[in-house]
Amino acid sequence: MNGGRGGCLCGAVRYTFDGPPAWMAFCHCESCRRATGAPVAAFLGVDRARLHWTGERALHASSPGVVRGFCARCGTPLSYETAERPGETDLHAGTLDDPAAFVPAAHENWNGHLPWLALGDGLPRHLTPRRLGPDDDLAPVLALIHAAFAPMAGLVDPPSSAAALDAAALGAMARDAELWVMEDDGAPVAAMILSPRPGCLHVGKLAVAADRRGEGHARRMIDHAARRARALGLGQLELQARVELAGNHAAFRALGFVEAGRTAHPGYDRPTSITFRRPV
Repeated sequence: MNGGRGGCLCGAVRYTFDGPPAWMAFCHCESCRRATGAPVAAFLGVDRARLHWTGERALHASSPGVVRGFCARCGTPLSYETAERPGETDLHAGTLDDPAAFVPAAHENWNGHLPWLALGDGLPRHLTPRRLGPDDDLAPVLALIHAAFAPMAGLVDPPSSAAALDAAALGAMARDAELWVMEDDGAPVAAMILSPRPGCLHVGKLAVAADRRGEGHARRMIDHAARRARALGLGQLELQARVELAGNHAAFRALGFVEAGRTAHPGYDRPTSITFRRPV
């Protein structure tokens, strides 16, 4: 279909757009549930330059950097706009004159889905990172990090600091830096620690559960780290990998990182760690 049209319940606000949408997906976040009163929202993203409105939307800044549009007369939710994608407007798919014209391709923010909502459509289910504080239950995240780094035992010299990480140290990181986790049905799937440094945001203890690898979780965590770096005014991401872990090096390069230098741990006369960086 070449474009689409739609509008609110009472007809006071209408829109048309030229060309196909860039994407369409379900969103399960709490914010969208409350904004719509529905258990799940469906959006399609369109180029703002190709979107034309008649009638005037009422606008509400629902969270930092996010503006939602609706009809002031009948209350129909119409649009979602975020500063992270300044050239795009997300339209509520249910307001299309022909809602069947386009088909969702994924579930976003799946970790916020309601447990009583049973969906068997087979679409990819993308998780969203959540920041934890020192007062949260960090035991599951600590266990994830320990399990993810355990295979390094006997492979890297000196041993990984993850083996000695305890609850108190992780709590301090959650307090003094940023501890992020992605969860599925309440269980951590991936985690990382973000620490601002001069000119860059350092990504540490990036961990993905062994039975959930190959699902794109590391990429989603790194994408989130890039958004955090931009929000903090930092131009690069930085992470480090031991020289022995060639598989990790390849994975980081696939995520857009390049080698920026090598360093040695105290007491070693050879490089033991590789620093990788990528612009954001």
